[in-house]
Amino acid sequence: MSYKALYRKYRPRTFNEVVGQDHIIQTLKNIILNHKISHAYLFSGPRGVGKTSVAKIFASTLNCGHAENLISLCEHCIKNVDQNLDIIEMDAASNNGVDEIRELREKIQHTPAYGRFKIYIIDEVHMLTKGAFNALLKTLEEPPAHAIFILATTDPQKIPLTILSRVQRYNFRKIPTEIIVSQLENVLISEQISFENSSLSYIARLASGGMRDALSIADQALAYGDGEIKLNDIIYGFGISANENLITLLNLLYEGKVKEAISLVNELKNGGIDTNQFVSALINVLKDWIIYSKTSDHKLLELLTLDEIQTLNIDDKYAFEKSELLYKLTKDLIYSDSPFQMIELTLLRMANNQKEDIKNKPITSEQQNTQETLINTQQNSEIAKMDKQKDKNMDTIKIELEHSQEILIEANSDEANAQTINDDILNTFNDFNFDNDPLISTAEIDLNDTENMSKIGVELPDIKPFEDQINAQKTFLDNEILNMILLSNRSNLEFAISSLDWVIKGCEEKIYAPIVKVLQNAKILAAGPNFILLRTKNIGFNNYINSLGNNAIWQEFLKKYFGGYKHVFALSDVLQYKTIGTKAMQNPNIKNEFKTQPYPDVEINEHETPTGWLYNHLK
Repeated sequence: MSYKALYRKYRPRTFNEVVGQDHIIQTLKNIILNHKISHAYLFSGPRGVGKTSVAKIFASTLNCGHAENLISLCEHCIKNVDQNLDIIEMDAASNNGVDEIRELREKIQHTPAYGRFKIYIIDEVHMLTKGAFNALLKTLEEPPAHAIFILATTDPQKIPLTILSRVQRYNFRKIPTEIIVSQLENVLISEQISFENSSLSYIARLASGGMRDALSIADQALAYGDGEIKLNDIIYGFGISANENLITLLNLLYEGKVKEAISLVNELKNGGIDTNQFVSALINVLKDWIIYSKTSDHKLLELLTLDEIQTLNIDDKYAFEKSELLYKLTKDLIYSDSPFQMIELTLLRMANNQKEDIKNKPITSEQQNTQETLINTQQNSEIAKMDKQKDKNMDTIKIELEHSQEILIEANSDEANAQTINDDILNTFNDFNFDNDPLISTAEIDLNDTENMSKIGVELPDIKPFEDQINAQKTFLDNEILNMILLSNRSNLEFAISSLDWVIKGCEEKIYAPIVKVLQNAKILAAGPNFILLRTKNIGFNNYINSLGNNAIWQEFLKKYFGGYKHVFALSDVLQYKTIGTKAMQNPNIKNEFKTQPYPDVEINEHETPTGWLYNHLK
């Protein structure tokens, strides 16, 4: 067989040919120059980063006495490294028993044939059995003067501590992407292979820090491309997604264009994309965005180029929030039989809500009549312009109120008898049945039957005293409610809602269990930078939440799971909230007429100890 794989042909033979492991190469050179040679070494690290190659180079250099420089190899030793009788390479995966190690112990007593040392390279040493490790331990404790062991592994935690304490350990790193790209370029130029420059970074991505994997992928891409390496061949041949598609997908999700985003995902799925590579790439894109937004240094980018990062139209909050969803998805994919369904559902959760504007939809004659009735306007261009400006000014308020699911505005062609926008909104409020919605029901709760309300094995705090404080329940002035509505913004509201959802499903800290129990019955209405307005199913819950105030444990809970210390208000009068919200939506100049008052920073009450607080809320 005349052809030799690239990773075999370009395997390093000297220290100078090793790339990406400078810290280890320099250390081994110093060991040789200073004649401080130990009897056992452990090379650990991911696959394909040079552990076995460096072990052979180190062993050959120790036994080479022909070169003038101690850290250089002569041509004879370079050519005959695989035939050297004093360098024995052993695969522990297939020779992992006690008998093999005992045989090794007998052979090691023999003196070297040519060099100064008899060197044993044991690859994948973590595969040895417990008995084999015990047999090896005796040899490591009292080795012959001429014996050196070099152990290599990708899983050092499986090696007994008694072995680890008797070896010098060297941790090999993943090779940086830029070094892999540079080395690939040198190899392909040497082989006179034509390639697209953009394809090399994709090969480096697939290699995951392994030079051997990168050369193997290049070999496969070369075969697929019939002697040429092309970007499209790598994308389709290895099931990865182009950076352009990843950026387009994130932009569509950020803009709320769900239909286009799902269509793009279906195209990628039909193209044979690998699910794990796809999710990992999305995480890396978001990570690159966060790093660049914080540092403005394009040299720190791992996946994207400067031009590509500038086409990504998202913000920091979106990147942080959605990267957490994707990290959770990577764990869920391990146990999923339908990975693409999991991916699509997660992408739907990542999509921002898009406001469907009636003006952007085709309008039939019947719909036109309905719309004219609802807005009570005449066919006058000036009035139409004023209405358009009104919609623009009130867009933010509408988004928040619609998102909280407390105000629903629909222009339905079947409602031909609707009189005005005001009547339509108020009728919607009156018709909306809160009691039938399990998330926002105001019905009383049987506090003796809470078995199915949570998966956390802690009882609800005693709400009865709070429920009896009907006269002491917190009331809000209309201006206070309006202030919170106007201070609320879409990003803070979505973040608070997603945080509440995560807390209910994932918080397992027992000290916070009473809080989580109560919050399972809560619904967030508005949220700003340092406040949250919510309501629960019952007056007792509302009074309980309002009583927490600036309690240290409560505020630490909010900081940990909601991003900072917060003023949290529990509202009992939902009708008050709906009425004020309706009036705000009807007034296009509300933001100019009402001066909002931001909430001050929360002052923490640290007088109550965590133990005392936990006792009071669990007793």
